[in-house]
Amino acid sequence: MTEPESTPATGRLYSSEPQASTSERATGWLGHLVLGHFGILTVFTSWAFGGQAPWARDLLLVWGTLGIILFFVATGFSGPRQGLAPWPCLRLLWPLLLFDVLVGLSCLNPGFREILRAGTPYYVLQTPPHAWLPSSARPGLSLRELWLFNAIVLSCCNLYLALPNRRSIRTALFIMAVNAVVLAVFGTFQKLVGAPGLWFGLVHSPNEHFFATFIYHNHWGAFTLLNLAVCLGLFFHHARRGGYRDIWHSPVLAGATATLLLAVSVPLSASRSSSVLALLFLLAALVHILVRLIRRRRALNESASVPVTAIVLTTLLAALAIAWLGRSVIGQRARLTAEQFARIHSEETLNSRLTLYRDTWRMAMEKPWFGWGLESYAVVFRIFNSQRTAERWVPYYAEAHSDWLQSCAEVGLTGTALLVLLGLQPLLSIRWRRVGSVLPRYLLAGCGLLLLYAWVEFPFANPSVMIAFWACLFCAVRYAELNLRAQETSG
Repeated sequence: MTEPESTPATGRLYSSEPQASTSERATGWLGHLVLGHFGILTVFTSWAFGGQAPWARDLLLVWGTLGIILFFVATGFSGPRQGLAPWPCLRLLWPLLLFDVLVGLSCLNPGFREILRAGTPYYVLQTPPHAWLPSSARPGLSLRELWLFNAIVLSCCNLYLALPNRRSIRTALFIMAVNAVVLAVFGTFQKLVGAPGLWFGLVHSPNEHFFATFIYHNHWGAFTLLNLAVCLGLFFHHARRGGYRDIWHSPVLAGATATLLLAVSVPLSASRSSSVLALLFLLAALVHILVRLIRRRRALNESASVPVTAIVLTTLLAALAIAWLGRSVIGQRARLTAEQFARIHSEETLNSRLTLYRDTWRMAMEKPWFGWGLESYAVVFRIFNSQRTAERWVPYYAEAHSDWLQSCAEVGLTGTALLVLLGLQPLLSIRWRRVGSVLPRYLLAGCGLLLLYAWVEFPFANPSVMIAFWACLFCAVRYAELNLRAQETSG
């Protein structure tokens, strides 16, 4: 695809991306219903502590069940009318079906026995009734987590099935972006006034490093990475589309402002790893902007030095403003990082995190094919935990701090492979080299960063992050399909 060109008369930016054509169907009643359901799911979950409060998860299960019902409606009625294969779950979601079967079988084959002592449940390892089948340490928790996972994935898949045009997909992304920016502003004010807890101190946080309505700052960081991808994708879409009187009367300025507000929130949240990833992401986007600008100026035989200098200076000023706002948090986390590096040399092992990873891998290799059961990590890992405190206490870990390792431990290499295929399968049907829009590419870049982050943290333990991830994935695939179809029609 060629780069957009600017006419000397108007200075407007016109896009090589095909514009909406009359061949694109109207959103329709089902599309509006899916958009409404997804909007409520996204906004409610993120404001309800990221979906991590027990009552929030209960409501999320109920609302997500409606999404499952909408999935079957969209599959049976909307798919064939939009040119999709009947029952696309067989084409796109067969890994999810096999994953459901694997977890369902494990729930019929308990690997632990529950014992009540003084009203407190204890779990004792036992030989499963059918040793050759997958097993679960806690079948009830496995079924509940499977229900939640299906509700989230299928609710987001509805965006792929029921949204027939690119405008409706951008509407879904706009809902995500606006919600994230409002949360970022809320969290920034909450941090600047020194609130002792969530909702400006009205709710006690079990973690001192909270941000906005998220209990764990690294979950906020993961949530922000995905929404930065959404904001940047929309920013470049409107920049390439052009047709505006000037930048002050276009969505481009709003997109840049939204991106800046999200960027400010990451270092303020005290999430070090997310701050590094967000910085790299934004630097890559800045390079993308400058390269496009230089190429366009050269095509018009104009100098690019003035606009490039203006963009670089503006970026530096924004970075200095962010550093000044978060100076106390950044300084505190920098001192903590230095202390942690200093302690590494005095410990017998590299650090407790590497020991945790080693023990988790040992747990996974005890049952490499099917694992110990979905959501079983907190119970089973006690057997493999080799860490001891100075007082000989055994530290408690509810999460492995690595979603990839925890997945191998809970559902084995087979279940992990099915989850990977669930994400890859929709991508394989797209001829990505022919896709002219940068919007889906930015969405997939955000998903890729999150998958990278999941090696050293547990972002997928947060329902809001899961919703944002699967929404970005399915929106990217559907938008790319529609973009290719519009190119073929216009060509």
